[in-house]
Amino acid sequence: MATPTQMKHAASQQGRTPSQLTAATPPVSTPFSASQAHAAFSPRGPRSSPQQFKKSPATSTTLMGHPANGALNFDSPSAAAAMGALGISGGLDMGLDHVGVGGFSGLGGIGSEDDKIKRLDAVIEILGKAKGRVSEAGLERLTHRAGLTSMWDEHRTPDGRKTKMLIIAGQALTIDIVLNNNIVENVSLAFPESAPVVTRHKDQAGTILLRDLRLRPDQSPLTKTLDKFSANLERLANLDRLSVIPGIDCQEALAGIFESLQRLSKWELSKLREDPAMSGRPDRFLETAIMCTKSGLPKMHARDMVGLSIEYWTERRHVIPKTPETTRYCENREKVWSILIGCKALDGDMFPPVRVSENWISHKVEKAEPGPEDLLVAASGPVLDWLEPEPTTLPQTDDNKDSGVDVVQADGTTHKYPNVKFVATLTPSVIVPQSVWNTLHTLTGAQAQPMLLPAFTFDSISFPIPEGSNHDASELRVISCKRTVQVPGDGNAVAPQKHKNTLLIYKPVYGQTVTELSFSHPRQLVAMLPILRQYALISTLLERSFGSNMDGEALPEVSDSLVVSVSTTTKAEYENFMSRTHDGSEQELTLDVVLTVHPTAGLHVVFPFRNATANVDLQIQQNGVVHVVSQNIVPEEGNNGAETNKGKGKQFTPQDLGRLLEVMEDLCSWAEWIRKNLS
Repeated sequence: MATPTQMKHAASQQGRTPSQLTAATPPVSTPFSASQAHAAFSPRGPRSSPQQFKKSPATSTTLMGHPANGALNFDSPSAAAAMGALGISGGLDMGLDHVGVGGFSGLGGIGSEDDKIKRLDAVIEILGKAKGRVSEAGLERLTHRAGLTSMWDEHRTPDGRKTKMLIIAGQALTIDIVLNNNIVENVSLAFPESAPVVTRHKDQAGTILLRDLRLRPDQSPLTKTLDKFSANLERLANLDRLSVIPGIDCQEALAGIFESLQRLSKWELSKLREDPAMSGRPDRFLETAIMCTKSGLPKMHARDMVGLSIEYWTERRHVIPKTPETTRYCENREKVWSILIGCKALDGDMFPPVRVSENWISHKVEKAEPGPEDLLVAASGPVLDWLEPEPTTLPQTDDNKDSGVDVVQADGTTHKYPNVKFVATLTPSVIVPQSVWNTLHTLTGAQAQPMLLPAFTFDSISFPIPEGSNHDASELRVISCKRTVQVPGDGNAVAPQKHKNTLLIYKPVYGQTVTELSFSHPRQLVAMLPILRQYALISTLLERSFGSNMDGEALPEVSDSLVVSVSTTTKAEYENFMSRTHDGSEQELTLDVVLTVHPTAGLHVVFPFRNATANVDLQIQQNGVVHVVSQNIVPEEGNNGAETNKGKGKQFTPQDLGRLLEVMEDLCSWAEWIRKNLS
């Protein structure tokens, strides 16, 4: 065995850094010879021969599981030990997160590749939200982002002006946009390959697209954005991508559902007109009744949205405008709950695919001879004659090889079904308890997603808990709010009345926000409408009385007429109460509300009445019906009580209190009306 000898450098090499020194190969017996047999900081790997590996102790060290510094090599053990003290491992992996240098600790280490990718995705997501401005370049970029093709065509008008036309094309749609100096003048939409059931609605969709792009008198070309047009274009592009031509047209599938639901809506309207209680009512009143109590109002390309929607709830449904001006105001300002129907890829989900048909319900609508099961399901209404259309299959061609799902039938044949399902998107979203969430998925046949952690309660979704506050879900939660309510006085006078509203949640219940549901038949949508109306009314009552936001979006800035303070514990509420100063000249009406959503949805309302306290226990039932469970304001029905309607000869019943709240949809105004008219 050779004796290790000390390596010496020439005078010209003394004082140099290791990277400046030439390679020196130590003897084979040197412990570092096998792994350090190349120049210091050399990017090349070791050039040792197999014989060297056999003789070198470093080889046995590596085989025993000890790492060898394979890519970074040094001519002396002292250099390797020095680098090891700095925390630099073998190879070229010189991540600074392993090096601690005094004075630079505040700069932080360089993140991993995963962190860089996450940050890049976050930047792309932020940039993707900005759709750009209405211009030639902006429209072209938006078209490519939606996955559609585009081309430009130039021509001159009879008066000599030069205009451009952007032609957007997909599999089964074309959009022509005429621009003059980056200002949109006209938009036309066409479905060349679609059936007449689709093309008869194209003009309505084209009008909405033109409204999204055309400049209003109060707008500037520098500020006109593509946000609204982008949402509608993406909806059209998504249906076009999922379509297989020939085979299945998603636009035709949605138009078929619209024809069936419109047939049902017209039948319900005719039945209401035959009702003696509805005689003399205006058409708008009847349409609102169908929207909020029946199967809803199907709309194709309405309310600035391209596509099929079902309107099922609206604010102040019992207050019907009497003038055209008021009607236009209500259409533009009042909030409407709707279900936007679209399509989505199955992506392996075990769910029935899309079927194309106009006969989801029979032309007679109602069953002539319903069976016992039908009578049990429709115990409180007519028995509808729903039909089951035949499955839609794709032709077996090479072009459709990857466009569908092959299913082997009982007779041994293989049918290709579309890889598309129906989806219902709720606008706005509806907050429901976890049990109702499961019920909705059962009605639609969709698989309920598992509860994600951390789980949220119904009240924490409706009234988000401030960040940094300590909240124990097992304790009583108290939410306080101050409002100024305008109370009608004598004549046309209106007097402001300050309210201090307090919402108490004794029993927290897990909740979910319903945004999207898969379905396979329109009857499933009709079946879940009563539940959605129930919680839409609850959201309206809470939002107007406590300034909550029931849509899951960011809360707007609170105005002076509504001051909200949240206390998450009884101790904090007590300290808040003890710290207040009482002003005798300022009288506030105290309104306390106890919210329960399980097993039934209800509100227990307490407020000063006469010389005592009014206690009203309300139950919010399906279809937004307010049922009075108990109260101490008016005599119960059948009891001999004084006339409470100021001599008009009609006694106010307990259920009239519920109907009054249905009309007002505001707990504060409702309490003020009771105090003024029933005291």
